Amino acid sequence: MMSLAVVLNLLFLVSIASAGHHYGGSVTFSPKGTNADGSMRVEFRFKRTYDWCDYSWWYCSSGNCGYESRSEYGQIDSSTNGRSAYYNNWCQSETVVTRNIHGNTPFDLRDYSCCWVPTVNNVGSWFLQTHVDLGIRSDTNQPNRSPVTTTLQLLRVPQNCPRKYHLIAYDPDGDQVRCRYGAQQQVECATCDQPSGFHLDQLACTLDYSYASTTGVYGFELIVEDFPRKHTTLAYTDGSSSYRCALNGGRHSRSVGATAYPWYYQSTTTVPWWQQTTSPSPWWWWYQQQASTIAPTTPAWWWQQQYTTVAPPTQAQWWWWLQTTATTTPTQPPQVYTTSVASHQRSYEPFSKLPLQFSFLIDSAAPSCTEGHYIPHFVSPTPRNGDEIQATPLREVEIRVKAVAAYATVTDVIISGPLNITKHALSTGEFAIRWTPTRNDLGDHFPVCFIAESVSGSSVYQSEMRCVIITVGRQTVDAHVICSATNMVVEIEQQHSVGLHKDYLRLNDPACTLDSNGTHVLANFSLNACGTMIEEDEEYIIFKNEIFSTDDPSSIITRKHEVEIAFSCRYEKKNNISLEFTARRHITTITEKGFGTLTYRFGLFKTANYITEIDVIAYPAEYELGEMIYLQIESQSTINNTELFVESCVATPYNDASTQTSYTIIQNGCILDETVEFYTSHQPMVRFGMQAFQFIGMHDQVFISCSVILCEANNPSTRCSQGCIDTTIAPPSHHHHRREAPIQTGSHLVSQGPLRLKRSIEPEVSSTVLNLNLAFIAGCLLAAVGMVCGVLIYRTKRSNVKYQPLKSDDI
Repeated sequence: MMSLAVVLNLLFLVSIASAGHHYGGSVTFSPKGTNADGSMRVEFRFKRTYDWCDYSWWYCSSGNCGYESRSEYGQIDSSTNGRSAYYNNWCQSETVVTRNIHGNTPFDLRDYSCCWVPTVNNVGSWFLQTHVDLGIRSDTNQPNRSPVTTTLQLLRVPQNCPRKYHLIAYDPDGDQVRCRYGAQQQVECATCDQPSGFHLDQLACTLDYSYASTTGVYGFELIVEDFPRKHTTLAYTDGSSSYRCALNGGRHSRSVGATAYPWYYQSTTTVPWWQQTTSPSPWWWWYQQQASTIAPTTPAWWWQQQYTTVAPPTQAQWWWWLQTTATTTPTQPPQVYTTSVASHQRSYEPFSKLPLQFSFLIDSAAPSCTEGHYIPHFVSPTPRNGDEIQATPLREVEIRVKAVAAYATVTDVIISGPLNITKHALSTGEFAIRWTPTRNDLGDHFPVCFIAESVSGSSVYQSEMRCVIITVGRQTVDAHVICSATNMVVEIEQQHSVGLHKDYLRLNDPACTLDSNGTHVLANFSLNACGTMIEEDEEYIIFKNEIFSTDDPSSIITRKHEVEIAFSCRYEKKNNISLEFTARRHITTITEKGFGTLTYRFGLFKTANYITEIDVIAYPAEYELGEMIYLQIESQSTINNTELFVESCVATPYNDASTQTSYTIIQNGCILDETVEFYTSHQPMVRFGMQAFQFIGMHDQVFISCSVILCEANNPSTRCSQGCIDTTIAPPSHHHHRREAPIQTGSHLVSQGPLRLKRSIEPEVSSTVLNLNLAFIAGCLLAAVGMVCGVLIYRTKRSNVKYQPLKSDDI
């Protein structure tokens, strides 16, 4: 009989012959809905980097994994600056697989082979395994979604240059994400080495390089996990449930009889003998034993074909036979999932386990570690690490990346992102990363990471790695709503609104039809018609309706709304207000008891002497980064001796001061932006300025909206005299007395914009900004306020991204 030593030697020769391909890999998954037969549709994105472009094939290793119904493969990026055993090439590819799964109990997928590119820390075979849990969450009432992650799978840094790498790990369910080294006892990696010279912050998901004594490639085998932020129950279709505890609650002692191994290696006395084991052992464990070890008493199938006629048991998969030795009972294969804890019993296990593997090349020392010398330095308009970029289906999203290096030439930008992402060189050191989401991507989040590479002689240098999240969500539209005393009129621009056609749009009442003049979709209907709903509060009567898309004009029930446009008209009960505002006519007229007719004018001026006002025809007003913006708000009243007070100012990417995406400039009369300067005080006119800033979330224009109050001048009892009020301090008590005439008005909102930053190379960006041109027309002692918003019906949680002033040295 062939000795085990011979077999080991043969396999060793095979591994040598196969050595030098694998740079790393990763996986994420996202539920995509339910099929007509009741099965769940789940999309997996498998990334793998080899020294050639290769397709990823993962197989089911545990549980009910369903079957593949669709697969798509393509290249993400490639380079000749690699370190494989054969060629100095690498290619990252992504395979997108849709699996149809009956039920939602957890399962595992696996991919493995041999071998890594030559590494200093002797990582040999590679092994990728992901744990998938699609249970219905008690906090969202939706299937669990995995974190989304990716990375450049060949990172490089000069030996003498410490650096921090932020590993992207964004969780769409809002879970806490942890990045850790894989554990061999949990069958999560091949070698599971933790290279010296590096520090991994598990909760922050950052990898710090300090110094490595040996140059060359180091292999990293990490695991990305998600944990609930509060106790959460997962419900399964088989009637079982799993109770997960928040990670920050600390790891309490486990249940009696539980082991440190994951559920798929927990043995019980009720399983058949061939699935019992004394300790978990990964598939490659057997060939790591001494060459003198006795051959397995249960030979592998290919061994049996040569020396015996006994067939292997049908219950075990082929690779299971590699897990047996003469001195231990057979190691069980990953078994079909059964809930390892009783319903609602505490568990600190993660929802998902995702592999994240990459290669890290330590180059020879650089002449300088200062970014911008040899190592590329990112400058504007490059997005910051962690930025969230909004996108819509079928609309190309573009990320501009620019890097500089004084003593080297920036030659390339290396990217990792979703399938069909592309990169384009615009000029020296400047690149455009472009991607067009599909309709199937609606509601999902996609990580994109990038690094700039520079060359000086034969040396290659990489910049820091930055990663952003592209959220495919609501489609914005250009719309205009007009409210009269009897009717609502809505105009929707078609040119920049994908998929809008009057025949596939309807109001709440499908009997009401829409018209088109070729450029706009039009709706004109009575306030009490077309399914309009009426709401009422203390101050307003509100009429609401919606325009949304349908699959079939004759259909009453739709499967999926691609576009939903909600709009309303608001009529004030008490006051007679006539207010007009458009994007270019920055004049607000108000009639208020005690003050008569008020007119507010909001203007932009070119210089601090406030002589030349910027013509509205030239809008959007353009500014250099850091250039001063000079603003003026003036009031006219039938009452003399008044002063104007700016209570608050916010900047928003849309002409809507109530949007959550905003940057506060002034609040409660207090200056929050350190660049703001006031040039007037206690006058009917306010002049102030601030430095031009750029919206972090990639919006290239902003609107500025201010809330103003008009008061009697020099009256200490008015809000104007109080100035800045710190809301954290309780205000002193006051005795209110009845007064005959008002001494101040209410707060009135005035807006200005759009403003945007000048760019050396103007991007080709079609207008997706929701341009709300609101017309307020008085009639029958009522004032109408129109509001409209274009959205995609698939509702996603949007992070509160803020504006941030950028300093000149960021350029």
